[in-house]
Amino acid sequence: MAVGDARAIKRAALSFLILVLGMLWAPVAVLLDVEIIVHGMPELSATEISQGSALLLSTLLMYTMVIKLPSQRGFLLLVAGLFLSMFLRELDYLFDKISHGFWKYPVACVVLLTFALAALFRKSVVPAMAEATRSVPFAYILAGLAVVLFFSRVFGTGSFWEAILDAGANVEAPALVKNAVQEGLELLGYVLVLYGSVLFFLQHRQPVQSELDL
Repeated sequence: MAVGDARAIKRAALSFLILVLGMLWAPVAVLLDVEIIVHGMPELSATEISQGSALLLSTLLMYTMVIKLPSQRGFLLLVAGLFLSMFLRELDYLFDKISHGFWKYPVACVVLLTFALAALFRKSVVPAMAEATRSVPFAYILAGLAVVLFFSRVFGTGSFWEAILDAGANVEAPALVKNAVQEGLELLGYVLVLYGSVLFFLQHRQPVQSELDL
């Protein structure tokens, strides 16, 4: 085995381990809120604070790249603006102390400013976006956004859980909730696996086709 290959495998294994540890923090944080702190899950909970911290760190990383990567500045401004808008939305409980729904105003300002700045660097939007579509890390970002913006919204809908708990299916409520959450998240995991498998296949299809042509 070449030294370079061994290093690449070690980096991939370490990256996978970090991903696993990060994902495992989610159930730990929920358990911490519900079982140890026993305060339910208010806005200032371990789970909510972890969500905000992850989003804030992602936002800062994107704005750092905006400064350091002028060739991708327009596209990175759009991504950073999206993350900042989402972060401000997470702080709605603070803005509600001013006025209910006040978070919409700072978010609107961020959106307008982001589009204005991106327009100034519009030549670096499409090329950088195309490059991002070929990036493995950006695929993780897209998967995360899909979970946050779509999966969690549907999976956490009140009517969804009312239907599950009302159905019963001769299963006690705690067991039914456990099964629904576990199986739903397993399905989400398999969707991500399939998504990655398809991307991996498409990434290697062209080289294989070229070899067959030879």
